[in-house]
Amino acid sequence: MCLEVINVNINLTKLITNLTDEIKIDDEVTIDDKLLENTDIKKISKVKVKGNIYPEGNNFSVNLNIKCILTLVCSISLKDVEYNIDINVNEIIGENDDILEENNKIINNSIDLIPIIWQNIILEVPLKVVSPDIEVKNINGDGWRFITDEEVVEKEIDPRLEKLKEFLGE
Repeated sequence: MCLEVINVNINLTKLITNLTDEIKIDDEVTIDDKLLENTDIKKISKVKVKGNIYPEGNNFSVNLNIKCILTLVCSISLKDVEYNIDINVNEIIGENDDILEENNKIINNSIDLIPIIWQNIILEVPLKVVSPDIEVKNINGDGWRFITDEEVVEKEIDPRLEKLKEFLGE
């Protein structure tokens, strides 16, 4: 027997008392805009969360698939870029486990999945994104210019460095 849940604050009482062997999760979660502060994320779509929670000894195994679309800023043009997130998360949650993070604790037989969802989304945010429609032909600055892979040409090795190669035995 399993229980289906459409809430991110999950009551684990039925798992603890063995009334069910699994809690299924299938929900769309709205992330609070306050969480976006101090991140590179401008906007986040509703987060689709699917998965299950089942007992594993004295702990609980949480298996989730998280899907959403992040709006990030292009590193070159400062345009908005959509970035798809589709990740699988497997976490072990316990009541009295000091190794686990503070957010992953069970309080009053329930657990809030938002911290787990949010920390895994944050881990997927790339350091830089570049808009796919940007043209990089004329990007340059003071003493530098952007070169594409096609423009990279191997230069001849300086003959003075050839002697160094012999010295190092390469």
